[in-house]
Amino acid sequence: MSSLLHSVKVRRLIKANRKRVFAAFSNAEALAQWFSPSVDIAIDVQVFEFVPKGQFRVRYTMPDGNQPIVGGVYEVIDEPNQIVFTWVWEAPDPHADIPTRVFVEFIDRGEETEVLLTHDKLPKEACERHIAGWESTFDRIVLYLSATEARP
Repeated sequence: MSSLLHSVKVRRLIKANRKRVFAAFSNAEALAQWFSPSVDIAIDVQVFEFVPKGQFRVRYTMPDGNQPIVGGVYEVIDEPNQIVFTWVWEAPDPHADIPTRVFVEFIDRGEETEVLLTHDKLPKEACERHIAGWESTFDRIVLYLSATEARP
């Protein structure tokens, strides 16, 4: 494993206001609807304490039955501007126990929101996996917000 740590950035313009986009990140029930890279990957939000120093833990069930788990701690919650949290995969994931950090910025673009996600402290060999995962996860939040748009 490489000792050099890297950052990846994913940017997405979402057709929803900042309040709605931020809410999708800050609510366990909402998160359970979209926070995975594929509809074929089930999401079990096991711990969700959306407060500074609060923890989260999510178990994914892959189509092959594998169940990777990721968890972390919310470091910054600045509604509706930014969320910062640690991101640590659990064993037996190949990148288990490597503490990384995720910064999510919500930028007001009128009726749209630009979301800029920076995931840093990643080993080089984990970058491609995480870019693909975050890109696909952003596809899912777009679909989730579109499907829930008509709801009060």
